[in-house]
Amino acid sequence: MSLSNAYLDYVIASLSRVAEVAYRRIFNGAAVYHHGVQFALIVNDRLYFRADDCSRSLYEQQGMHSLQPRGVTVQSDFYQLHDSLLDEPDELRHWVRIAIDASSANYSPEEDPSIIPLMPRRARA
Repeated sequence: MSLSNAYLDYVIASLSRVAEVAYRRIFNGAAVYHHGVQFALIVNDRLYFRADDCSRSLYEQQGMHSLQPRGVTVQSDFYQLHDSLLDEPDELRHWVRIAIDASSANYSPEEDPSIIPLMPRRARA
């Protein structure tokens, strides 16, 4: 299964209502960014937000499951967001903030100057 354009458009439109976002297609999905910081993945028509050691339990308490690549059991830093939250701006804003905070703690472009930042696509208006 891959990412459908309809689901991608739906997710980006929903996220754009609560934060400035951009996306970039990767393999069978898309990476979602806020001001250059990747905080989400969309894979197989499922939205996953980044977690860290501080926020992981918040996702688990809500019954959100971690991203598990096919045939591999690993500790993932991405948890599937309930699709119903995409229609609840206040709740969505809360989870976006958590994911951005978790991502920002892990993001430091100064650590590796050889990394060339990729230009994500802007969300469609």
